[in-house]
Amino acid sequence: MENNQVTKHVAVLLADGFEEGEAVVFIDIMRRLDIKVDVLSCMETTALETYFETRISADYTLKDKKDVLYDAVMMPGGPKGTDNLSANSMVIDFLKCHIEKDKYICALCSSGAKVLAANHLLNGRNYTTGGGLEKKFTDGCFQDKKVVVDGKFISGKGLGVSFEFAFTVAKYLLFDNVEKVEWQAQHIYFDHF
Repeated sequence: MENNQVTKHVAVLLADGFEEGEAVVFIDIMRRLDIKVDVLSCMETTALETYFETRISADYTLKDKKDVLYDAVMMPGGPKGTDNLSANSMVIDFLKCHIEKDKYICALCSSGAKVLAANHLLNGRNYTTGGGLEKKFTDGCFQDKKVVVDGKFISGKGLGVSFEFAFTVAKYLLFDNVEKVEWQAQHIYFDHF
């Protein structure tokens, strides 16, 4: 990375029951691209219970970092995980702050519907989500696509599009160095970019 580039900083919000594959792919791609990632537990402890019982620990709790302003905030899916995020007022306040400051809001799988739409954070923006969950909420305009970008909101349908979603987020964060993003995509044989 050249010295004149500012390092981007991303928060990944996790709660018990999150879809670990979606989270790990996203974190991996961000870190490969030298984007700083803080993995934040939205629970009382950094030790988390995942959707498929993989042991994963966060770097910090959200409570530790609630006043930090990130370039992007990402949330994976997972039925119980998104329920836990959606019910957490600190998570909603954190997202609202980042929306007000025009930062990227990145929702994968059910988090688009169950966190953003459920809490009226989309304000009519286009988005995608998995599992037909868009039918349960009136906020936002569902697009039946793998990845949808509407301004600073980036959403992905689910685990199968995790790489496309992560590289799309990276492309927007590293808009001044897209060649680096494209090189890394080729390096790991991701050719759907």
